[in-house]
Amino acid sequence: MSELPPDEELPRKLDAIERSLATNQHRWSGRATLLAALATGLPLLLPWTFSRRLGLSVWQLGVETQPALALTWLAGLATSIAALALHPGARAQVAAAVTGVIAVIFVTGAWQATSVASLSDTWPGPGRAIAIITGLAWLLAAATHLLTAAAPSATPPAPADLSAAIARLRRHR
Repeated sequence: MSELPPDEELPRKLDAIERSLATNQHRWSGRATLLAALATGLPLLLPWTFSRRLGLSVWQLGVETQPALALTWLAGLATSIAALALHPGARAQVAAAVTGVIAVIFVTGAWQATSVASLSDTWPGPGRAIAIITGLAWLLAAATHLLTAAAPSATPPAPADLSAAIARLRRHR
């Protein structure tokens, strides 16, 4: 049992519940960001260009045509994992912000990769469009993670401050 009076115990319980709610929101948005990052990597395994060479159809995967985009995705995946592993606060916000910046770089790289060389027997595959769509979903998930990564409350009030505030409230009833 607590030694504080019931009217002093309630604010502490509410603060603890708010902190746990903020941590749960941070974890769920972190998981969503990680899943979106994983989904964004899948289009790199899809064909990005089709071409006809010597009568044969040749597929080029996103990893083959855009290796820099694959490295960008790996960096974003690593920061998504780091943002999920951190507790809510300033470090988690920085990790979520870096993830968002990397997601923007991924989307712009995928958008720039949509222009196919002017070869007569080359046409785009579905990987580029899917990469842009999943990259935008990753960016939205990183934005929500950035918003929920804030610390739930700066510092819990000291017991002496709580007692003084309650005493003032009782006197001025």
